[in-house]
Amino acid sequence: RNNLTLFTGQERFRTLTPSYYRGAQGVVLVYDVTRKDTFAGLESWLNELEMYTTKSNTVKMLVGNKTDKPDREVERREGLQFARKRSLLFIETSAKTQDGVQHAFEELVIKILQTPSLWDKSTEKRGVQLMESSAQENKSLCGAYCPLL
Repeated sequence: RNNLTLFTGQERFRTLTPSYYRGAQGVVLVYDVTRKDTFAGLESWLNELEMYTTKSNTVKMLVGNKTDKPDREVERREGLQFARKRSLLFIETSAKTQDGVQHAFEELVIKILQTPSLWDKSTEKRGVQLMESSAQENKSLCGAYCPLL
């Protein structure tokens, strides 16, 4: 079973035990683009992640959510700059309209599959098959998703 971990930046999830992080292949950190405090809390989540993850090459993705709302407090460039500085994949999404959500998870899984050292033996035996997404063909345009160069 693949191990993806989702962090939302909400304090009520701070009680997660270190065992929840163990063996994580992928991590999604989500902040609310309409609430600067959720963006400001990302650094402490990353510190905790570094402390407890057992795989040094865990794929990490930063997601700015709620792009459908007009009262934005965190600009896209701020999220992208934060992600680039910390070697995180980056995408903005709207869970409400579903814009970018599927693409985010597709890109995370693709990056995990491109990192064979993250796979355990049981995953290798089962295998995973992905279909090419139309967004994958245009990723050089850096639309919603910006790969690290």
